[in-house]
Amino acid sequence: MSASLIYLTLLGIGWFGSPVQGAEVGGSEAELSHFRRLIKARPEDIQANMHYQDLMIGADRRRELLTEYLRRLQARPGSAVRLYLYGRLLTRHDERLEYLRRSVRADPRIFHARVDLGRTHYHKGNYDAALAQYRAALELKPGSAFVRNLMGLAYYHKGYADQAVAEYKRAVKLNDKFTDAYLNLGLTYIYTGKPDKAVEIYEQALRFQPDATERRYIYRNLGMAYAQEGKLGKARTAYLKALEIDPQYGEAYVSLGNLAFNRGDYKAAVDTYGKAVDAGADDASVHLKLGVSYFNVRNYDNAIAHLQNAVRADSLQTDAYYYLGLACFRDGRNDDAREALEAYVRKEKRISKNAVVFDARQLLDDLNRLRIRSSIPGAQKKE
Repeated sequence: MSASLIYLTLLGIGWFGSPVQGAEVGGSEAELSHFRRLIKARPEDIQANMHYQDLMIGADRRRELLTEYLRRLQARPGSAVRLYLYGRLLTRHDERLEYLRRSVRADPRIFHARVDLGRTHYHKGNYDAALAQYRAALELKPGSAFVRNLMGLAYYHKGYADQAVAEYKRAVKLNDKFTDAYLNLGLTYIYTGKPDKAVEIYEQALRFQPDATERRYIYRNLGMAYAQEGKLGKARTAYLKALEIDPQYGEAYVSLGNLAFNRGDYKAAVDTYGKAVDAGADDASVHLKLGVSYFNVRNYDNAIAHLQNAVRADSLQTDAYYYLGLACFRDGRNDDAREALEAYVRKEKRISKNAVVFDARQLLDDLNRLRIRSSIPGAQKKE
């Protein structure tokens, strides 16, 4: 999970749909048949339907599922439950919003519809609307730690860190094994410059959470808190504990790589970021860091390859264009260097990068002069 984002684990349908505890990724035919029998006997049973949907989606059968639930809705078009069960399957924001709203209007007492409507608003950045739905959900289930955690996320992204902290604390008070809320609470402390409080929270979470899969996330975030405190040895130990639990935990490798990168040990950074990519943590930011690390050990071929991956994955990674231009220049690929640097100058808008943009323009001027000279017969000999 990215350190630049507040942690949020959503089971079952992923970004959409309320989580179903115990839902597996993909279901066997025996499991699916079991839930089909339950649904046939109780067609409006929300939990049974949600389990069934999550299993079908895990088996990559969403299209079949949409057809099935649309047919059920057409049989009873005014059913709030069926509007909700169909709406939670939709991935287009406007369509999803329409059906969830219709469900809530038909029956404002459906807890899951309120929650998912709030989450739909949240993912669109409409935090006030999200909070309104979460409050309505809490009126239906005042003891929901899950909703308290969602409220914390909405408050945080709205810019109210203190309110977010209060909601996360309420969530862990309601459920002392709720890892998501601990992680979010700790990250809020980290991002607001209070790593000592984050350490306390993560150590508390480790005392209450026996599940190894959950503990790996806690150890990784504990390492982040220690790193912000400047306790790099303790940070490294925490990351390694996360990797002891899960040797394929890519984000822990990223954090270890950051320690090496920040101390200027680019050879170690190359090795560790490479393990992160192999473990599946291969987003644009990781390719950027790996590319810069290769650049600093003068392995320009690999630097270019990873920096190209970075800009392909995210064209807004402006730093990747800059280092791609430098790597191509060092490797004698002047045309590619010019193209990358021109893209950097065109895309870079941060005032803090003005000096870097100036350097990029100077190098572009040099490259353009070289191109002009190389096009003049005999110019190289006169040099």
